[in-house]
Amino acid sequence: MDPFTMMTIAGGIAEFGQASQQAKIDEARYQQNRINAAEARDLKIQSLNKRAIQESEAASGQRLELAIKALETEGAQVVAAGEAGVSGNSIDLQKKMTTARQLRGTDVINSNVNQILDAIDDQRIGYNTEALNRINSMPRGQQPSFLKAVVSTAASAYASELSVAGRDKGSYLESIGLGGPPIKNMPFKLDVPSMGS
Repeated sequence: MDPFTMMTIAGGIAEFGQASQQAKIDEARYQQNRINAAEARDLKIQSLNKRAIQESEAASGQRLELAIKALETEGAQVVAAGEAGVSGNSIDLQKKMTTARQLRGTDVINSNVNQILDAIDDQRIGYNTEALNRINSMPRGQQPSFLKAVVSTAASAYASELSVAGRDKGSYLESIGLGGPPIKNMPFKLDVPSMGS
């Protein structure tokens, strides 16, 4: 085997090794990007969770204030009715109106909190989608095909040996059973793509 053919084989092996190493680097980048995207999403969602807790606590405080105000109003109505010597339907109606105001206020507070929590859930979904898009935007490392590398290197080595040493008696090709008379007009073109393509 001539040195040029050996260099062709060594080049094919080196090219495969470089492609394998590049695939490992690309995969490591992909995994790091995936970790970074998940951490960024988690931080954003933690912020949303804090906001949801704050909104819920604020709503609880507002509901408690409404309940206290309703009790104070009801107590004042009972005292006023007792001092005036009034009882019956008008007092019951005033108590019911106070309870109704409290319930309407509670409904408004609950509705507002539910709208805020729904918006927070929508943002959470958006952050998950954003993280997924960021992860999918980076290609994964693709290991080169070993079979393609072997066939490509073998074909290149054969073409190199054929062009340098030929197939005559005493040539390397003849020693491995591929010898014979020189090919005058090759019926096909021996064009082998490199492993990178």
